[in-house]
Amino acid sequence: MDKYIDTRMRLRHIVQSAFSKMTGSSLVEDPGIPLVDRRNGKYNKYMADDNTSQTDLVSNLAPVSKFDNISYRLSRRKKLIKRRRYVVSVEFTLALLGIVFMLVETELFIQKVVTKTDAISLILKTCISISTVFLLMAIIAYHITGIQLHMTDNSLEDWRLAVSFPWTYLKIFTELIICAIHPFPSSIEIPGLNPDGKTKMVSIDPILSILMLLRLYLVGKFMVVNSRLLTDTATQSLGALNKVKINTAFVFKALMSSNPGTVLVSIMLAILIVDTWAMRTCEVYYHPDEAHSSFFNAMWMIAITFLTVGYGDIYPNTYCGRFVAVATGLMGVGTTALLVAVLASKLEQSRAEKYVHNFVSRAQLDKQRKHAAADTIKYVIQLWRLRRQDANDDRKRIRLHGKLLQAIANMREAKNEKACIGESAIGFIEVAKSINEVNDTVEGIQETQKDMQTKINDMESKMDDLANKMDAVYHAIAHR
Repeated sequence: MDKYIDTRMRLRHIVQSAFSKMTGSSLVEDPGIPLVDRRNGKYNKYMADDNTSQTDLVSNLAPVSKFDNISYRLSRRKKLIKRRRYVVSVEFTLALLGIVFMLVETELFIQKVVTKTDAISLILKTCISISTVFLLMAIIAYHITGIQLHMTDNSLEDWRLAVSFPWTYLKIFTELIICAIHPFPSSIEIPGLNPDGKTKMVSIDPILSILMLLRLYLVGKFMVVNSRLLTDTATQSLGALNKVKINTAFVFKALMSSNPGTVLVSIMLAILIVDTWAMRTCEVYYHPDEAHSSFFNAMWMIAITFLTVGYGDIYPNTYCGRFVAVATGLMGVGTTALLVAVLASKLEQSRAEKYVHNFVSRAQLDKQRKHAAADTIKYVIQLWRLRRQDANDDRKRIRLHGKLLQAIANMREAKNEKACIGESAIGFIEVAKSINEVNDTVEGIQETQKDMQTKINDMESKMDDLANKMDAVYHAIAHR
């Protein structure tokens, strides 16, 4: 690099000196105004004068920021994506581990194997608290990695520029609150009011255990981070070029487009199992009886509530159970709407099927119209023959006249139905194709007009030349 710069500077001085000797002036007049403002250090690496040394010139050509090096940015982005995937896997493992400990402790208490003051219950709750602490640390590490990734993608030096206040802080705080909820290693009781108006001391463990199930959102995050759509570099590049964010919503829409049935069935089964366990836990803790202590009865009540049927044979007896029932009904309404949309899209004919159906329908309508036209001619001839024979059979004449009118109506109906089929067969694709064809035709006409205008201009110029020559010949003959 130093040899190249030295050679270039020498050639420049040689050419300037030779030109100044021949013309007595410099090769290029220096106006004394720099092309780039020297007061702004942003463009110093693009400027060099004669007093700049070779070492300074090379150092000015070096990138100012580490993010100017595209190789560094790509390698750092790859490491951050890998680290984020690892952190999400740790979050997923810790969340499931805490939920498993919670389920074991709750089921042991429901089956009356242990009490809240036994050592086994305290040990399990302590394990839940320890896993929760590590889970909160993993969540903080995940958001730190996300901020670093945003800084790398946008070449930001300060982390505060990558944080949008207050939404980023609110998002982190909400996620920490959701994952921090868990039953504590002690028996905490508060005064609770039943729907029948009676107040008694109840434990808050079932409420905390049910709210702990909100950690299951990490299952979706784990699936999204490990999805092929996020790990594929081609998908990320296409999304960046088309300004499409490859995030959770994009992955969910892609799954609903490719495997809608599997996604909906999985969601429905997950809602059924989770809400059934939550309903049974609420009823067993706060209003124990034989009907609500059974898991299958609770599943029946949740299924009927989810489907918005509500027979009323089994209903929740606590405020906690009523809250679970309301949440189940809302989720059932949303899932049912998605199911109806998926079924409507699946039952809709494809483009090829629609073309085949329309072609067959047109052929049948043409056949019906021809038969109706033939019947019309037949009945007209029969009426003409009756009138020609002067037959006084009014009953037969009226019957033929009615058949004639029915044949005419059938012929018109077939014609109208065929026209309606032609109109319904035109969709957005056909309209777009017709517009493209019209556009191509217009462009061809414009090109033809340009060619004709050019030819007309050439003919006018030739006629002008011919007229000038004829004038010259006329003047030459006249002067003679």
